[in-house]
Amino acid sequence: MKHLIWAMVFVVSIVLENPVRGQPNKILSTSVIKGTVTDQNGTPLAFANVYLQETMEGTMSDDKGCYSITSRAVGRVTLVCSYIGYQNFKQAIHLKAGQTLPVNIELQQEAVKARPITITASAFTAADEEGVTLTSLDVVRTPGAAADVFWAVKSFPGLQQVEEGAGLFVRGGDVSETVIYLDGAIINHPYKYESPTGGFFGTFSPFLLKGTFFSSGGFSARYGNALSGTLAMESQNMPDRRQMALGIGLAAESIYLAFPVVKDQLGFSLSGNWSNTKMMFDLNKARRTFSQYPFSYDLNLNVVYRLNSTSNVKFFLFREDDKIGVKVDDPDYSTHFHGDASNRFYNIKFSSLLSRTFLLQMNIAVSDFGQRMHLGVMDLDVTDRLYQARLVCEWEPFKTSTLRMGMDFFRYHTLTQGVVPQEELDLAPDAPTDCVDTDYVSNRAVQYIEWELFGPFGLQITPGLRGEYESISEIYRVDPRISLNYPMTLHSNISAAWGIYRQFPKPEYYDPYVGNPNLSSMRAVHYILGYAYQKENRIFRLEAYYKEYQDLLLEDESLNYVNEGLGQAKGIDVFVKDEYGPVSGWVAYSWLHARRQWMDSPVVAPPYFDITHNLTVVTNLDLPKYLTLGLSFRHATGKPYTPGPDKYHEARVPDYQKLDVSLSYLHSFFDGNVTVFYVAVSNLLNRINIFDYRYSEDWQRREAEESSFGRAVYFGFSFNM
Repeated sequence: MKHLIWAMVFVVSIVLENPVRGQPNKILSTSVIKGTVTDQNGTPLAFANVYLQETMEGTMSDDKGCYSITSRAVGRVTLVCSYIGYQNFKQAIHLKAGQTLPVNIELQQEAVKARPITITASAFTAADEEGVTLTSLDVVRTPGAAADVFWAVKSFPGLQQVEEGAGLFVRGGDVSETVIYLDGAIINHPYKYESPTGGFFGTFSPFLLKGTFFSSGGFSARYGNALSGTLAMESQNMPDRRQMALGIGLAAESIYLAFPVVKDQLGFSLSGNWSNTKMMFDLNKARRTFSQYPFSYDLNLNVVYRLNSTSNVKFFLFREDDKIGVKVDDPDYSTHFHGDASNRFYNIKFSSLLSRTFLLQMNIAVSDFGQRMHLGVMDLDVTDRLYQARLVCEWEPFKTSTLRMGMDFFRYHTLTQGVVPQEELDLAPDAPTDCVDTDYVSNRAVQYIEWELFGPFGLQITPGLRGEYESISEIYRVDPRISLNYPMTLHSNISAAWGIYRQFPKPEYYDPYVGNPNLSSMRAVHYILGYAYQKENRIFRLEAYYKEYQDLLLEDESLNYVNEGLGQAKGIDVFVKDEYGPVSGWVAYSWLHARRQWMDSPVVAPPYFDITHNLTVVTNLDLPKYLTLGLSFRHATGKPYTPGPDKYHEARVPDYQKLDVSLSYLHSFFDGNVTVFYVAVSNLLNRINIFDYRYSEDWQRREAEESSFGRAVYFGFSFNM
């Protein structure tokens, strides 16, 4: 719930800025040309190149498509706008000294027949643009999501409700098989209160993000080291106005600031969150016993500097610390889990439009993660560092094609020290243990190329190749991928995708004592076919998929782990979104059939994340007098568990059900102030969901792993000035 105190602020899109009053007269020798850059459907185009042809005075449009050029020219000049994938815009204008001339620019796509939207196979976006699947407004309005991007994304089809955390289990894949990006750089540890199934929250506030791309399969060659899915986030561009918000809730305090330091040249945004959950857990009578209530704080800084009209540099800094101590009950014993983690991420991104048809982007990023974990006999210290560099070129050689090429370099350095149980699930205080002392270093070099081609009748084809070299295994692989989109009507299309995807095991599996230094990459092949209809915010999507896994990790008595696991997953996803007057919402349904022999599986069987049916219904109702009501209901098949010896995953826990409700009220105490009061009730029906059963050694007693809360209340307010 750490982001919930921001949620209702964003609902009303509050932006504080100083009105221009008594503005002094401009110097008579200058004039201003200003306006917006949009496509033919009115969608704003960010980073469009706008300039005067005669003087080369110019700028780039911001994330809302707005631009402003101050010029000393007088008389007839030519205003030019260029953007990759669109026809160049040219218009003759006449400038007078001291004049402000409004010119709105509309660019036309250079495809044979432009359509309002192109939906690629298995891809969903979340951004503040009309017609996309899930807007940032939807993210914070989703009841039960606590304004968390990961929780909101879990309302998409293709994601399974496995635990009560934010972990993304995609189409029969483990949470570790989805890779997370921010501004082109991989986030090695994207969860807060990290666990083997992800974590309870995502690390990044949605208010620092301008958009999110999520793919549940069939993604292009630019994304790698993921067997199942990818989530790519983009941070905010330079703020064009001052913003400030303060929030206080039952479990957290937050602040958000944004300032344009030098107009159209330098700006920054800053976010800080402080969370101490003791009061919330005590009020709602949590079903868990804590020796350390979940506690965390994080700081985010995003600085954007525009070098010139076509180039900018973005610096993103993130720091987060959290700790938790909770009692774990087992049929044979009780123990406590203690965890302390620190997460640092630094990313510098350079973007430049070198010509009207050539875009260059570069990244240098460092992530530094440290964690101390103690549970039963397990006692581990982990330091995980990832250094990465990225170079991407986007070139439009012809009017109907775009060529993308990229190179990535990754250096993984993991230090792990401590003791672990010899049997993975045996954490009893007297269980036999193994010592772990791993210093793991791996280098990976990646090259990819993909070509987006527009053919006759609106057909779009995107073939691609991704090559990857890993220094431990000394293996170089090249994997092909291809996607197709064909417009059936103005608002509907069919799509298909096929590709080979590889992922390297986590560093701990290369440990020479408890792992195998000779492991190679795991492999998956995706087959996807779908239909989509979209007109403005009305969306219907139907998609079928099949995935085949090879070279998965499998436990081995002599080598610890080998690449001999296999499996398959198939399913159908349905997504419907619409709005009618004050009512809006969406329905997501997934059917999944997954089977694997991997890790400790003795036979091919349903993995623990094989959730057959997943249904999510989200509704928001705008009421009179500045009230907003939100409802979210989720139903999912119970996950598999082992009910006895020689019965691996032959039973399922009861079905999962959860209904969440939120209500907000908007009020202004004085001119320029907006205050939002909100209350949210999680698990309104007070259902205690069971996620697993743990058995005693003799299989005579079992302990249920249940949800932390029954019905729970959260409330607070946000004050803007």
